[in-house]
Amino acid sequence: MRRETSSPSLHKNHTNSGGEIMDTAGEPIAPPATSHRLAEASPAGDFVICENCGARTDGGSPFCLNCGFRLDTIPAPAEIEALPRRRTPTWLWVLGLILLTIILLLSILGVGALGIYHGLQERAQLTRAAAEEHYARGLAHLEAGEVELAIAEFEYALHLVPDYQAADEKLREARSRLQTKATPTSEVRSRAVDLLYAQALEFYRAGKWDEAVVKLDQVRSVDPDFQPDEVKDMLFTSLYNHGLWLVHQNRLEEALRYFDRALELRPTDQDTTIQRRLAALYLTAISYWGADWEKAIASFTTLYNINPNYLDTTDRLYEAHVSYGDVLAQRYEWCAAKRQYASAVRIKFSQEAEDKRISANWLCLTSTPTPVITSTETITQQVVGLPMGKLAFSIYNQKTQTYDVFVVYAENLRWVKMAANADQPSFRPDGGRLAFRRLNDDEPGLCTKNVDGNDEICIHPSPGAARPTWSPDGMRIAYVLPDEEAGYEGAWAIYAFNADGSGEAQLIAKGRSPAWGADGWFAYNGCDDNGENCGIRVLREGMPFPLQLTGSSHDVALAFSPDGKELAYMSNVGRSWNIYVVTVPEGQVRQLTRNEAVDGLPVWSPDGKYIAFISNRDGEWGIYLMNPDGSEQRKILDLGTEHPTWVEETLSWSY
Repeated sequence: MRRETSSPSLHKNHTNSGGEIMDTAGEPIAPPATSHRLAEASPAGDFVICENCGARTDGGSPFCLNCGFRLDTIPAPAEIEALPRRRTPTWLWVLGLILLTIILLLSILGVGALGIYHGLQERAQLTRAAAEEHYARGLAHLEAGEVELAIAEFEYALHLVPDYQAADEKLREARSRLQTKATPTSEVRSRAVDLLYAQALEFYRAGKWDEAVVKLDQVRSVDPDFQPDEVKDMLFTSLYNHGLWLVHQNRLEEALRYFDRALELRPTDQDTTIQRRLAALYLTAISYWGADWEKAIASFTTLYNINPNYLDTTDRLYEAHVSYGDVLAQRYEWCAAKRQYASAVRIKFSQEAEDKRISANWLCLTSTPTPVITSTETITQQVVGLPMGKLAFSIYNQKTQTYDVFVVYAENLRWVKMAANADQPSFRPDGGRLAFRRLNDDEPGLCTKNVDGNDEICIHPSPGAARPTWSPDGMRIAYVLPDEEAGYEGAWAIYAFNADGSGEAQLIAKGRSPAWGADGWFAYNGCDDNGENCGIRVLREGMPFPLQLTGSSHDVALAFSPDGKELAYMSNVGRSWNIYVVTVPEGQVRQLTRNEAVDGLPVWSPDGKYIAFISNRDGEWGIYLMNPDGSEQRKILDLGTEHPTWVEETLSWSY
């Protein structure tokens, strides 16, 4: 525990639980106001502050005039395309390009080297001048017989310029005098340590942590008993904060040394321990960069899980996944490449990585070279195989952070974007029109349009209306609304109205997940008046009460077979979402999928030969096909890496 003294307030910065560097006020740390400054441009743009030495340089110069550090940025080379193209240019063209590139590189390196040379020369001159100033002070102290002070000045001169021969010689001389000289009086020692402490205090208050460390070390050397607790606390704080500054300068090896010294003073300090671990992890990860992408990814993943905001960890992990994916794509290892691109997109979405993931996923499924899929309104060559008709579904758009409705046709495997900012598509039984839910805040509700994209009308403006489903004759649409009159939370009511929006809506049942089937059957998931005894219920005209087929409120996403004799649905009664089928009206249940991941939203093909459903069983979302008995499950369509409200979505399949 630190004891309170009359010494200046010690302001050690700290970290939050994630390891982010914070000051005592809870704000992210900024570099101290010392001669070491982060590179920044002035608001007026007339000069630039060098991030290496802190000197001001006119904005027009690409190099720091003080140290030669390069101030402008060099554009990074374009990333490798996920689908490499093979071209065979003529040898003359290749030779000319190589020669031109070499000439340009030599020119750039020449100019850069010249700037760096002059900058380093000027910086060395400034450092030398400071060392000479301290050397002169040392001579003055030595002449005055103040040997301890002389030693301190000579040591600091050598700290600035390690090969300063004259300072080294005088330091040896001063130390020799100190050995042969009678033990200095307490007054002389006190004067020396007071001066050193005053200098340390000045550096400390200015946030010049490295200089403070040197002076505090000298204080402890001259008089270990001088205010030991205060000096130790100041030294610890200076070591820790300079370590943080070095981290921000990406000088992690040096930072580790300062953290190690700080831990020698306080071995159990949590903040220092965290910062040392983060720096060590980053150095380990960066050591694999470009040499072993798998190890680089593993190390940066560990760091990312601890603190994704540490330096450029998030960007590095994203780039490592993309780069490794590019390497795998060059080897035509499409499935492995797809996984790397998918990991990159999960960390930080970019259209470039998403396009690569889509392309690699398609090639993983087909093992046939195919052009990169674009984000146009009509998309081709992404579906492995749709046996018949057309399939409607929604895809989460990570750019707009909402859903868009698409239709894919078995003929030519053609994609068409039907509606933006919309979901829950449902084909009219003849396939000529599509109902869906608008998600716009300014115009929510249920709408329909022709499959050619024309004649859109919105038939229910309520933002709560959801899950539209057509009657077998295509004349009515059923939908659900929250039931505010029910005696329990989460209740829904099912209504139906004319498909053109005319007339009044009529209450059909209390429940959710409606489905209309052949033979006049209407199915939904309902409960009793207390919200209990829930499950799939069916009814048709003339029945006084609905018939209950299953016993869980989670038996949802109902879809009738074309003949109306079976009802597919999803349920998580087995702890994970899977697909089931129940016979109507017998109520015999069979399970079609058994998966720890998500299998849901079943829909029958128009001819009854297939069931389509969505799943994330391979780590990404996609549409799968299987036979009605659950056999031959295979992925046919990629839906991306994100599907945040998948349980609310629908699939619809029509001729």
